[in-house]
Amino acid sequence: MRRPILGWALAVLGPGALTLMLLQVRDDIDLSAVLLLFLLAVLAAASVGGLGPSLIAAVLGVLLINWFFTPPLHTWQIANLDNVLALGVFLLVGGVVSWYGAAVGHRSAEVARAQAGTELRNAILAAVSHDLRTPLASIKASVTSLLAEDVRWPPQVAREFATTIDQETDRLTYLVANLLDMSRLTTGAVPVQRLSVGLDELVLAAVGSLGDRAKSGYLEIDVDEALPSVETDPSLVERAIANVVDNALAWSPPGRPVRIEATISDEAVHLRVVDHGPGIPAPDRERVFLPFQRRGDRSNGAGVGLGLAVARGLVVAVGGSLDVEETSGGGTTMIISMPRPREAQE
Repeated sequence: MRRPILGWALAVLGPGALTLMLLQVRDDIDLSAVLLLFLLAVLAAASVGGLGPSLIAAVLGVLLINWFFTPPLHTWQIANLDNVLALGVFLLVGGVVSWYGAAVGHRSAEVARAQAGTELRNAILAAVSHDLRTPLASIKASVTSLLAEDVRWPPQVAREFATTIDQETDRLTYLVANLLDMSRLTTGAVPVQRLSVGLDELVLAAVGSLGDRAKSGYLEIDVDEALPSVETDPSLVERAIANVVDNALAWSPPGRPVRIEATISDEAVHLRVVDHGPGIPAPDRERVFLPFQRRGDRSNGAGVGLGLAVARGLVVAVGGSLDVEETSGGGTTMIISMPRPREAQE
C-alpha cells in the first residue's frame, strides 16, 4: 500500500517542489533544461506509483511550465510556437514514460510474486520433508502395531496407540491448516466477512479448537463477556487466536500457565496472550512473524514456524494488528488488536 501512496505524493508534490526550486534560478536556466527536470519528476512518479500518478505528474508539469517558465509568464497563453511544440513533445514523452514505467512496475510485481511463490513452495517442501513426515510416521507405526495379527496387545497399550494416533492426527491437521492458510495469504485469496461478535466467544472457541493442548491447568482466561464486541471475521480471528495461544503454550515452562486477558481503548479491543517463557530478543520480534521462523535460536518441535506468520496475516486481513512486547518479569506478550464497531466508538 505504501508504493501507490508514495507515487501519488510524488505526482502531486514533486512538480510543485521542483517549480519552487527552479523559480530561484529561472533567469539562468533555459526551457529545455526545465523540461528535462520535469521529465525526471514524471519518471520518478511512474517508477513508484505507475501509470495514474505519472500521467498526473506530466499534466501538472505542463501546466506549471506554461504558467511559470514560458513567456508571457503567469498566463495560459504561449507566445512562441517553438514553446508550444516543446510542451506538446514533453506531454507526449511523459505519456510514453508513464506507460513504460507502469509496464515495468507491473512486470516487477509479477516477478516478485513468482519469487515469493517459489520461496513458499521450497519452504513447504522442506516442511513436508520433516515436520509433516514425523506425525505421519507416528500414525503409521501405531496403526501397524494395532493391526499386527501375531501380537495381542493389552488394553492399556492399545489405548496408548490410539491416543498417539489421535494426537498426531490433530498435529497433522494443525500443520496442514497453517500451510493452506499461508498459501492463501501469500496469494491474497482470503475472503473476509465482517460481523459483530463478542471477544469472549472468539477466545473460548479458539481455546476449544486446541483440544488437549489447552487443558485447564495450562491457561488462565480473563476476558469479560461484558466487553464491547469487535467487528471482524470470527473464523479468521479464531484461528489467529488459536495459533498465538498454541505458540505461547509451546514455549511456557512447566507450572507457569499462559494468561489471556483483554482491555479496551476508544477504537479497539486488545487481547493479550501472556507467557513466561524465554522471551524474544527485541531485534527478533518482527522476524518471528515471517513464514517458517521459530521463536528463539532453538527448536522445541513446535510446528514448522508458520503459526505466528499465519496469525498476523489473518489479523491484518480483517483490519487488526498483531504485535509483541516483553512480559513483565520475563516472557512474551502477544497483543491482538481489533476494531470495535463504529456505533460502539460513538
